[in-house]
Amino acid sequence: MVGKSFLKTIKNHEAISIKIIMTTYKKHKRTHSNQQTIEPYYTIRYLFIFVTTLASVTVYHIHQELVRPKLEHLVVYENLTDRDPRVTCQFPILNPFDASILKYVFVPKPIRCMERSYRLTYIDMDTGLLQFNASGFEESGYSMTSNTLRCYYQEIYRPIDDDFHLEYGPQIPITGFHEPLTDFIYVSCTNLFGITVYSNFHAYARRRPEVRKFKDDMELGVAVIGIDSISRLNFMRQMVNSYNFINKEMNGDVMHGFTKVGENTFPNVIPMLTGRSFITEHNNKFDDWPYVWKDFSKEGAATLYAEDQPEFNMFDYLAKGITLQPTLHYMRTYWLAVEQSMLYKMSSPGCLGPTPKHLIYFDYLKSFLKVYKDSPVFLFSLFNEVSHDFVNTVGVIDLDYMQFLKTSLLEGLFNRTVVFVLGDHGNRMDFIRRTKVGTIEDRMPMVTVIIPEWVNMKYPSWKESLRDNRMRLTSTYDIYATFRHILSTLNNQNKSTDINEYLLNSIEDQNVKNHFSATSTGLSLFEPVPLVRDCNAAGVAQWLCVCHEGQQKRLDPKHPYSIAASNEVIRYFNELLDGLENCAEMKLDFIEHTYLYEAPQKYDDGKVYAKSVQITLKASPGNGYFEATLGIEINNGSQTFEVIGQVFRINKYGHQADCLPRTMLAKMPILKGICYCD
Repeated sequence: MVGKSFLKTIKNHEAISIKIIMTTYKKHKRTHSNQQTIEPYYTIRYLFIFVTTLASVTVYHIHQELVRPKLEHLVVYENLTDRDPRVTCQFPILNPFDASILKYVFVPKPIRCMERSYRLTYIDMDTGLLQFNASGFEESGYSMTSNTLRCYYQEIYRPIDDDFHLEYGPQIPITGFHEPLTDFIYVSCTNLFGITVYSNFHAYARRRPEVRKFKDDMELGVAVIGIDSISRLNFMRQMVNSYNFINKEMNGDVMHGFTKVGENTFPNVIPMLTGRSFITEHNNKFDDWPYVWKDFSKEGAATLYAEDQPEFNMFDYLAKGITLQPTLHYMRTYWLAVEQSMLYKMSSPGCLGPTPKHLIYFDYLKSFLKVYKDSPVFLFSLFNEVSHDFVNTVGVIDLDYMQFLKTSLLEGLFNRTVVFVLGDHGNRMDFIRRTKVGTIEDRMPMVTVIIPEWVNMKYPSWKESLRDNRMRLTSTYDIYATFRHILSTLNNQNKSTDINEYLLNSIEDQNVKNHFSATSTGLSLFEPVPLVRDCNAAGVAQWLCVCHEGQQKRLDPKHPYSIAASNEVIRYFNELLDGLENCAEMKLDFIEHTYLYEAPQKYDDGKVYAKSVQITLKASPGNGYFEATLGIEINNGSQTFEVIGQVFRINKYGHQADCLPRTMLAKMPILKGICYCD
C-alpha cells in the first residue's frame, strides 16, 4: 500500500509539472500574441510532456516504496498477550515497530572493507598454526618460494602492571608453520628494497597449562556473547536472523522482564560480575574487586574478558585501568595494538584492512571455545563499536553473529556451556531515546539464556524455571546469581551469592570491602523468581523501574507540574555547576514531554512521595536533552518538587566537558552532560 508521504510527493511533482507547462504556455502565448488559439501541434506536445513527466515520477516513487527494505516486514513479531495476573510487576510488552519510532528505524548499510592489501598470512582455526596463505600470494603476484619477500612475526605482550601500553617481542622469520606463544601477533612483509608491502594482526587463544579438564559429566561453563547498548526490541528489529536462530534452533529463553540497574556499561556490568552495585568511591583501583571470574579461575576454568574500542573499556574509560591482567585471556591488548597501527588508520570504518573487525572478534572467541572444548570456561565479551552510538547500525553484524552461533553450536563448542546472549542496557543516545518507547528500551536490554539439551536430564528444574521467569521481573543482579549457580557444578558447593571470604580478605580499602560484603539481591534464573517481586526486591531503582509504565498520565508542557519540574531540574543542574568557573550556566530551552504518576511511591532512601513526574527537556548551552524523575511533596496545600536519583543525558555530548578533570567526571558522570566549557 502506498503511504501518505508517497501520495504527497506525487502531488508535489504534479504541481511542479503543471507549473512548468503553464510557464512554457505563457511564453509561447506572448510570442504568438496575434494568434487566438495555440496550434493543435503544440497542445499535443505539451500534453505529452506532462503525461510522460507525471508517469515517470509515479513509477519512480512506486518503485522506491515497494522495493526498499522495511524491517517491519522482515521481522515476525509474536505479541505476548498471555500475562500471568498473579505477577506483581506488569512490565510493558511493546511492539518493536511501534508507530512512534518507525521514523527512526531503518536497514543499515553493510560494512565495506577496502581491499588495500592481500591476505598473505593466516592462523588455521583448527591447528592454531601461523602460515602463509597460498591464494593470497597467487593473487598478489608474489611467489612463496622466491626471496622477493621477507616476512616475520612479533608476539605482542601486555606489561605486567600496565593497561595502556604494549610490548613487542623480537622479529621471527616466517619460513613455514609456526605456533606463537602469545594470543596476539603482528605480521609484516618487506620487499627487496626494505619497503613494507604487507602487515596484519592475528588473534588466536593459546591454551594455558593451569586450566584443567572436565572432571565429570555434570560440570558446566559460561559464555557471555554480549553486545553493548542493545535492547530486546532492537535485537528483534536489527538482529532478525540471530533472534530467530536463538529461539528456534538453540531453544533460548528470552527474559522479557529483564531490567537494567544503572545508566551505562560499568554500573550494569559490575553487578553482573560481583552481585553488588557499582561503587563510585573506588580510587581508580579495580584489581581487588571480587569478580566472579576469579571464582571460576580458582576452580581451574579458563577465563576470558573481551571488549573492542579500548578507549571505552569499562575499566579504562575516565579511569586508570586495571593494573594486573584480570583474566587468563584479555583482548584489550590486541585492540590497543591494532588502533596504534598505520594499517588500522588507513582502513575503512569497522575494518582492519580487508577484514571486518567483528569477524576478527568472533574468530578469537571461537578459538577460545575450541582450545578449551574439554575444559570449563568463563567467557565474558561485550562488542561495542556497531551498537554503542546508533540504534540501527548493529544490524550489519546480524548474519555474522548468527553464523558464529551456528558454527559454534554445530561444532559442539556449546555442549558444556551455558550461553548468555545479552546487552548491558538499551540505546542511550540516538533519536529513538527521546520517545517513550525508547525510554523503555533503554531500561530493558536483551537477555537470553541458552542451555545444552543434556542439562534437562541432569538438572531438570533449570529449563522449567527459565520458562517461568521469562515473564517475571528480573534484573542485572540475577545474572551474577546465575553465574554462581553454574559455578556450583564445578566446586560442588552451594550456590550462595555471598562473596567468598578469600576474595573479601584481598580487598585493601575497608569501604570497598564493606560494600562487597553486603547481601546481593540477585536470584538465580534457574530457580523460580517470586511472582510478587517488585523493583525494590530486584535491586532496580524506582527511576529505572518499568513496572508502572502505562499507568502514567501525560501532561501538557504548559501544565503547572511540567513548568515546576523543569525549573527544579535547571536549578539542580546549576547547583551542581556552582563553583565550576569553566562551566556555563544552564537554561531551559523547552519541555518535550512530562508524565505524571499519581500513586504514592517509595524510593530507595525510604522516602514516600504522594506523586511523581518524569520529564524530558532540552537545555542549553550544549543542546542537551535530559530525562529526570521528580517526587512531589505536598505539605499544607503547597507542593515541592525534588529530583530523585540520577538525571540522564539522552543525546550525545561529545567533549563539551573536557575542561573538567577526568577524576571529577568519573565520580559525577552527570557533569559530562551538563557542563559546557566556556
